[in-house]
Amino acid sequence: MRKKFFIKSLIRLIIPLLIPLIILGTFSIITTQRYIKKEVNTSNYKTLEQTKSTIELLFNEQESLHYTFNYNARLIQKLKSVLRNEELNPYDIEAYGTFMSMMNSPANIKPYIHSIYLYFSNDKGNFLASNEGITSITQFYDTSWFRTASSMTSEGNLVIQNRTIKRFSFDKTETPVVTIYKKIYAPGSTKPDGCLVMNIKKEDIEKVMSDFLYLPHQAIFLLNTGGEVIASSNEDELDVSQLLDASQLPSNFYEKTTSNERYIISSIASTQYPMTYVTVSQEKYFYQLPIKLMYVTFTLLIVSLILGFVLAYYVSRKNYNNLVTILLTIDKAERGLPIPELTVKITDEYSFILQNMIKSFIEQSYLKIQLSEKKYRLQAMEMMALQSNINPHFLANTLRTIFWKSMGLTGGHNEVSQMIDYLSEVVQYSISQGNKMVTLAEEIYHTSNYIEILKIRYKSKFQIIWEYDEAITHHKVMKLMLQPLVENAIYHGIKESDHFGYIRIRMRARGPVIAITILDTGVGMTRAKLLALRKTLKAEDQVEHIGLFNTSKRLQLTFGDKHRFHIRSKVGYGTVIDITFQTEAGLATETDAEMDTV
Repeated sequence: MRKKFFIKSLIRLIIPLLIPLIILGTFSIITTQRYIKKEVNTSNYKTLEQTKSTIELLFNEQESLHYTFNYNARLIQKLKSVLRNEELNPYDIEAYGTFMSMMNSPANIKPYIHSIYLYFSNDKGNFLASNEGITSITQFYDTSWFRTASSMTSEGNLVIQNRTIKRFSFDKTETPVVTIYKKIYAPGSTKPDGCLVMNIKKEDIEKVMSDFLYLPHQAIFLLNTGGEVIASSNEDELDVSQLLDASQLPSNFYEKTTSNERYIISSIASTQYPMTYVTVSQEKYFYQLPIKLMYVTFTLLIVSLILGFVLAYYVSRKNYNNLVTILLTIDKAERGLPIPELTVKITDEYSFILQNMIKSFIEQSYLKIQLSEKKYRLQAMEMMALQSNINPHFLANTLRTIFWKSMGLTGGHNEVSQMIDYLSEVVQYSISQGNKMVTLAEEIYHTSNYIEILKIRYKSKFQIIWEYDEAITHHKVMKLMLQPLVENAIYHGIKESDHFGYIRIRMRARGPVIAITILDTGVGMTRAKLLALRKTLKAEDQVEHIGLFNTSKRLQLTFGDKHRFHIRSKVGYGTVIDITFQTEAGLATETDAEMDTV
């Protein structure tokens, strides 16, 4: 049994601890990974866009020269003449100076431009080189570009190539450059007539690429259409051939694993040049936070398991001992043996249950004694109730006998017999049918009988004005509801006044609600007295204004919160009592609505 307690306690403690921890840890890791992935992708995209705009700004220096030569037929003819003739006439010399000025300006002003070549087909292999002038391909130190320029008729209008230039044969180092070839067409011709070549220093391009690196262990690569690396900021010497997947380029984002390392690769393609910009980043440097979160989550899981085992053992042992104590207490109580003493302090639910059980057993023995006493009291109350029913009936029968005796003495109706007749009706009405609800017509009739008695007693003192529609007299109301209120208006209002009084009884139906107003023109009440009366009507016991008190309490018992009993009064003007309550149809509708809600 102790083992079962331990297992149940362990499950109840471990599950609430582990489930939120696992959910929170998993959610944190996944959310962090997604956020980092999104931020890395956004950062890579911004880096590539900045790199692209800056590098293509360097390459665009060739565009202005190309536009000048490609769309100016006169210049092209002059340049061809310069390249073909061995001796230059004055006009050729002037054109030659113009060409060299156009080529030398960007080559000398822009430090990243190594050199610019301008070539048109000619038998001598002559071309223009910035800062060199007219030279032949057979005599110039840089000849490797010529093969690419000659083959461009079939390779496209624009080619970008990675080369090295060695100015002198004795130089030990070569200058790496990125060469841009662009064809020149004579106006109206569909075949290329020449080629504009610009050599940009590779180290300047790579410096630009390095300046835009934001993330650690990141590299930017510039690829041509053949997948050849034109330039890069590859300080970590990554193997590009294994990382870059031609089938994925130029997609925005993808991941690749090589040599147990995972990389994040982003790329964008140039819309102006046949190039693709690629960033490569090692994933492990970005996902250190999720990895740490995973370790923290795992550590917390282990700690939670250990705490769960300890707490489960403690709680199960304590609960088992408490249950044993409760079972022993029940067994002793059933056999009539002495039960344990009450604990001074309630520390948990078990001590609360045990304390209440002991209290229950003590109270049970006390209640058994009280029960026998209540049985005798109940029998006595029943006898008194029977006796109280006999007295009103005896009074009603006696009044009826006196009525006939007075009729016999006078030989007909007189004021005495009339009062006895009215009083007999009122008494008979009050003791008939218990607390059964009556129609409004019955209540009006018997209240009128009571009023007739008072009119005989208080001649020329007051007048009753009834205001109601016969259509509402079928509604059920509380028996003897109007009589105490009319009596109160006469005894406490009209009787104390020096002038003739009026009592207006207005009854009307407003939907499922009956509204009754009893207004008298008696002496009224001061505000202090009115507030005191309202307060006393809410008390449990009442000695003054018994008629008002009993009517208010009976309305509360009959209609509950579905009624309103309100008194207004002003000295010298009189008193108004407003009563509203729901009809039997309204009460039935609300009851059905409450049942539907349940």
